[in-house]
Amino acid sequence: MSGRLDGKVVVITGTGDGQGRTAALRFAEEGARVVGCDINEETAAETLRLVREAGGEMECLFPLDLTDESEAHRLMGHAAEVFGGIDVLYNNAMAMRLGRPAEMTLEDWNFTLTNTLTLHFLASKHAIPHLKARGGGSIIFISSTAGWNAGTGFSGNMGILFSYSVAKAGLNRFANILAVELGPHDIRVNVVSPAWIDVPSTSNVYGKPGSAIHDEVVKGLTVKRLGKPEEVVETALFLASGDVPYMTGANISVDGGSIASGYGGSPDPHTEEVFEPVVGEWLSRDTRWDEPR
Repeated sequence: MSGRLDGKVVVITGTGDGQGRTAALRFAEEGARVVGCDINEETAAETLRLVREAGGEMECLFPLDLTDESEAHRLMGHAAEVFGGIDVLYNNAMAMRLGRPAEMTLEDWNFTLTNTLTLHFLASKHAIPHLKARGGGSIIFISSTAGWNAGTGFSGNMGILFSYSVAKAGLNRFANILAVELGPHDIRVNVVSPAWIDVPSTSNVYGKPGSAIHDEVVKGLTVKRLGKPEEVVETALFLASGDVPYMTGANISVDGGSIASGYGGSPDPHTEEVFEPVVGEWLSRDTRWDEPR
């Protein structure tokens, strides 16, 4: 263990699988005392077992529903009672339902906003007093490139992700306001925005390499593969550590180039072939340096 988080108490929400499980294992490896939670009792218990078997220190409350404010309060109180306080809140938990704007039911709209935005508000609200009591700390939100003001957030600009995209956009603004509000208390607030990350809960959506659906996903990326949970977690670890004490209010995309390319992916050779003849008189090309020296 390199100990980048030695002595730190880190609350990670949604530790049942995927990015949450990866975060619990990685942060414990770095010396953090981890407090997790999940609504799924079976998967949460498995993460707890894996962390402890690996030599990490972890407590976990399950089943726990973070959309219930009393449960969010209980989680933070438990972390402070067992480990003496809270230094980092890693907001990872999320659930959603899909649907186009003209078709989605109000029930499913409310479900997505509650489980993608409101639960982060509740977790943060009840963690902040403990972070203040420690004299500072770090709050990290796992958002999404879907929350950026670029397209619909889904392949082919389909609108089925709209409620999730709206919730993530709200989460980004919430984090920004918290960064301003909590700066005087030495509490840093930052966001990690992944794109297409290969985790068990969404692997059927992304398809296998070589499949039509997988090709549809990666064509909007400049890095032609899905992201790994570890790549998101390492970014969060960077934000949670003491390496960047001056960074707050940042939103870091871990997205294979989707935002940089406007979800357009790499240059299309066919498009270049179509346009090159008609822009020829304006096209500058220096061929003197074609050969590497």
